[in-house]
Amino acid sequence: MAVACGESFTTVVAEQGDVWAFGRGDHGQLGLGTDEDQLLPALLGKGGDVYDGEAVVLIAAGFAHTACVTAKGTLWSWGDGGDG
Repeated sequence: MAVACGESFTTVVAEQGDVWAFGRGDHGQLGLGTDEDQLLPALLGKGGDVYDGEAVVLIAAGFAHTACVTAKGTLWSWGDGGDG
């Protein structure tokens, strides 16, 4: 398991490599396909919507973005890309 916290949001990687997110979502940083806040943990992309169904092994969060690395070494990111 892994946890990453951004500005007013949290992401969690479960043992199976699934990603859960909750908190502020105004820049798409939760990865749920909306810019709405999420009060309870929500599962991202089960079946491959966010990271092609690959198990996530690392996760990081910034002010309004999230990035993860899968077991196959693929890097995924979402949220505000305004600063690079």
